[in-house]
Amino acid sequence: MQPSVHYLISIYKPLLLFAATVPFAWVISTVVEQDARRRRFMPDVWAGINIVTLVGGVACVLLLPWFWLGFPLMLLLFCGALFGYWKYRDGRLPPAEHFDLLAGKWAQASAARKARKALGEVTVVFQDGKGNRLQPPSKEDPMLPVHLGAEQLVVPALPMRASRVELVPSPQGHIVVRVVDTIRSKVSTLPAAESEKVIEYLKKAAGLDTKERRKRQIATLGMRAGESVQTFRLTAWGASAGQSLRIEHDREKQLTKALDEVGFLPMQLQALREATDKIAGGVVIVAVPPGQGLTTLGLALLQRHDPYTMDIKTVEKMVERKLEGITHNEWSLGVDGADYATTVQTVVRRGPNVLLVSDLAEQGVAPVLVNPNSANTIFYALVPAESGAAALAMYLKNAGDAGAAAKALRAIVAGRALRLLCNQCRQPFEATADQAKRLGAPAGKTLTLYKMGGQIQVKNQIVPCPACQATGFVGVQGAYEVLRPDARAIELMTTGDVVNAYQQMRRAHRAPSAQEAALFKVRSGETSLEEVARVFAPRTAAAKPPAKATTQASTKASTQGGKS
Repeated sequence: MQPSVHYLISIYKPLLLFAATVPFAWVISTVVEQDARRRRFMPDVWAGINIVTLVGGVACVLLLPWFWLGFPLMLLLFCGALFGYWKYRDGRLPPAEHFDLLAGKWAQASAARKARKALGEVTVVFQDGKGNRLQPPSKEDPMLPVHLGAEQLVVPALPMRASRVELVPSPQGHIVVRVVDTIRSKVSTLPAAESEKVIEYLKKAAGLDTKERRKRQIATLGMRAGESVQTFRLTAWGASAGQSLRIEHDREKQLTKALDEVGFLPMQLQALREATDKIAGGVVIVAVPPGQGLTTLGLALLQRHDPYTMDIKTVEKMVERKLEGITHNEWSLGVDGADYATTVQTVVRRGPNVLLVSDLAEQGVAPVLVNPNSANTIFYALVPAESGAAALAMYLKNAGDAGAAAKALRAIVAGRALRLLCNQCRQPFEATADQAKRLGAPAGKTLTLYKMGGQIQVKNQIVPCPACQATGFVGVQGAYEVLRPDARAIELMTTGDVVNAYQQMRRAHRAPSAQEAALFKVRSGETSLEEVARVFAPRTAAAKPPAKATTQASTKASTQGGKS
């Protein structure tokens, strides 16, 4: 009974007991428990050990007649249990994932405070893909304006949701171009002396060869602001006009989209399944204008197929995103002495079930795809083109044998990128009778559409919308057409009548055009009539005339594609 009486007359001893057991209980029930379960380090065993330690430590204090013996023993047990898990955990993990007992973080925080005090104006630190940091310049360093110029190039683009920032050479220096939701806009012009220093500074930060001013170089550029790290892909190359620089934010994320996220209508997904499922092989032409998501669409199409039951490969001029279970082959000019078409043929001989070809326009590729020896492979052939009809004309011409090319064709996927209305600030309005009719609404039925806003009301004040930065749009999605050839379309393609063959494919399966698919998105409130008009306005730039034998057919195809 002596210990009980002793504790009843003591004030500080119960407080010490409480101050030691509660933090230990919190640490083992949150930090240790969660870490052990996340890493599968026998969480139930460690939970039992920690509970026994907790009970045993408290028992030492309560049962031993001398507090100053029992209390240190309890602390020793608590520290021993935590130290044991720490050593067990770190022995099974790489050094980068070891526990940091705050000493390292305190040192980093102290160094960061000192750096901010010394530098004053510097807000970010650049680093390469391995985490190696480029030490920011001090106030007295002549490189400080160059660092701040690099910051101004990258930092303001983030809240604007810019996917890309470019430095384009011009007679006056370099034009700063920002790309937001596929829309390119000029931001400013930097003098040549200043812009060249910024380019060299960022190349050095990303770990590129600063002496190489002509060859294309690609690297990962990191930007740390406090505890936040942003990742960019930096591409630098040169020409007689000067060096060019492209900075793409989170490029890998942009390329990672499932097929049902890129913009297909349900009926179009069904058409794709019918065109390629349970079919030994054939060609699917994928046509999208430059800069509007051709690579993203191609990778999304590949993901339709199971990489663990099928042999899926690619032949790409630049591998921008690697998919699990898929063999990506990168072709470079001059490597191994083989041209692109020869590399495609070499991969085809290995008998893949599915092959993505990133450049159908390359000479010699189309004949490989339509060769009888390739009949067991499904090809996704990418081509940057303004329309599916133009891509089809090019495919038939380059194949050499229009009949074989027509028989090998399984589908044409073509479209353009549409900006999506911002859900926070889009403005509803009632469609006119003519608009409702164009969108297929029943006569006399009220149809609510939406248009871009850019502003919201906050406490009786109209302010720029923070979600879209007053642009009225957030994100992009494709509007596509998916066409499949029937017997009549194959006959027309064999004779070189591309325009009528294209229309026949559309009529045979009642397939909506890309513009009609875009109007579906208008009716659902995803985009606006003005955006559809902008995207599908006829292109004024004249296409390069094809060979004499097919000039008329290709010209008609391009004209038809501009209207679709």
